Amino acid sequence: MLGLEILNKWIENRNTDPDLIEILFVEGGVIMKDKVKNFGEYVEVGTRIAVSVKRKDYPGVYDSRVEDITKKYILISHPADGRVPIPMLPGSKMTVEYVSNDGRFKFDTTVIDRHTEGSLSFIKINIPETIARNQLREFFRVSTNLKGQVKIFYAKVPDKNMKIPHKKVPCKVVDLSGGGGKLITEANLDSGQVFGLDMSDEIDGTEDIRCTCIRSKRIQEKNEVSFKFNFTKDSERNDVIKYVFKRQIELKQLMG
Repeated sequence: MLGLEILNKWIENRNTDPDLIEILFVEGGVIMKDKVKNFGEYVEVGTRIAVSVKRKDYPGVYDSRVEDITKKYILISHPADGRVPIPMLPGSKMTVEYVSNDGRFKFDTTVIDRHTEGSLSFIKINIPETIARNQLREFFRVSTNLKGQVKIFYAKVPDKNMKIPHKKVPCKVVDLSGGGGKLITEANLDSGQVFGLDMSDEIDGTEDIRCTCIRSKRIQEKNEVSFKFNFTKDSERNDVIKYVFKRQIELKQLMG
């Protein structure tokens, strides 16, 4: 999933602060890094999980649940086939998948040890270094306050495929996702109209993004414009996705 060179470089430079957990986060082919004090920020105690066991003698996917989370390990209920526990030896490899309000998560991990409390059996697993996330909807949206410029094109030109810049109008992008967003501007845009968006003062690599107006409504002498990005390749939206991820972390920190 990740290039070995990228992963090794990250491991060499990873944070040594014992109070922080660093996680390499993979989303839509974009590699990002997050620092958290508790892995519980990614999964709550009580979350139902699906455990894929990578063993020749007991292959399959089994139901389990997150019972506890510490800085050193995750405690899960013993995966079972019906009422028969699946052998979980130290060092056994597994893949964990679960769904939360933030998306569908998946990570690889290994068994540390077995833990018992009375008649109950639990499994300690390692906190992962890499997590992959797929959004339940196409893209995650965050609130923003970005200054930018809307580029209006001439409506009629000899070649209909040409887009000649006509003028630039200041705007404020108030929410954003990898698929589009919403902005406030004095520019008049109609549904279906193609325009350019420059957010390069706030986000590197976004000086000329082609967009399509989805809807526009008048609010207090300005226009609130919902738009979608006209990206032709997923790699073209990477700079936007990286910003959205960074903004998610900022909002999470502000909310405590």
